[in-house]
Amino acid sequence: MRYSDRSGGLSAAERERRQALRFRAADMFAGNIAPPRVARLLGITRKSAYEWHALWRSGGTNALASKGAAGTGCKLTATQLDRLQALLDQGAAAHGWADQCWTAARIALLIANKFHIRYTARGVAYLLKRIGWSFQVPAHRAIRRDEERVASWVKRVWPVIKAAGRSGAPGSSSPTSPAKALRPPKGRTWARTGQTPILPVAYRGSGRVSIAALLCVKPGQRTWLIYRTLTYHRRKNEPKGFGEQAFQALLSAAHAQPGGPISLVWDSLPKHVSTTMRTWITAHEHWLSVYRLPPYAPDLNPAEGIWSALRTRLVNFTVDDIDQLADLIRSRLKPMQYQSDLLNGFIAATGLTLDAL
Repeated sequence: MRYSDRSGGLSAAERERRQALRFRAADMFAGNIAPPRVARLLGITRKSAYEWHALWRSGGTNALASKGAAGTGCKLTATQLDRLQALLDQGAAAHGWADQCWTAARIALLIANKFHIRYTARGVAYLLKRIGWSFQVPAHRAIRRDEERVASWVKRVWPVIKAAGRSGAPGSSSPTSPAKALRPPKGRTWARTGQTPILPVAYRGSGRVSIAALLCVKPGQRTWLIYRTLTYHRRKNEPKGFGEQAFQALLSAAHAQPGGPISLVWDSLPKHVSTTMRTWITAHEHWLSVYRLPPYAPDLNPAEGIWSALRTRLVNFTVDDIDQLADLIRSRLKPMQYQSDLLNGFIAATGLTLDAL
């Protein structure tokens, strides 16, 4: 028996397991067990059982032995494969490309230049899958992100936030994110092949909806979500987004709901660090302690999970005006307030444990 080790085939370990399964089937055939029953006992298809039975009858157990991988062998030696992976780990930019994305065509060109061996793009894909690589959507990080500063924040600042801020007083952690401006997203829809569907939408893109949200945690209580929306219609003297007063009202509402002091974790949005906001925070420092996230570290902000989930829930919905969009956003955020497990998942995704709470 021979199986390809290319895409959709079997690896060496899987071929060995499959061979052991065929040998078990051979023992059953020798015991006069019919192929349909062998298929049920071994969890294989009847077609495979009958094929194995025919081979066993013509050549015995040896006819069911694995003959190795199908197809031609790898053009690169084991040493060359190790060197190829080292070259790929350097990134595409190290080999003259403008970005860090590896494509099959680029890797084929790299192999040709370094090893003088020709590969097609499909052949490169087969090769990479055999050595444990896969085609993935990359995660993007800001160039100015300081990994050492982020790691230092997680090690030094986060334990202080988790610890009780004031003796004898209940505490809460309120990770927050700046307001997000959302427009109707573009999703997918079923349609006839070769005919692009056209959805009539009267919305002309005027105005926007901004959102500010707090993820709140308190010992002994469920995690909850507090949010506010602001709709901008492009009218005269209408605020375009959340200002200091809106953020102050949101924090006051968060303080009123759980009670007790708040340890607030948020980023350095200009409205968060303005003189007006700093003055207000200082005046309320008896119940509000503020900690700032390191720059360019959205992966530490659990509120980013809210925006990701919200965009997913808005896909394939069209609106006629900005007020309908605002209503749609609120209708999607409201159920999240009652899904504590979902909110806890947003926090868990940051890797910031809350065991001390």
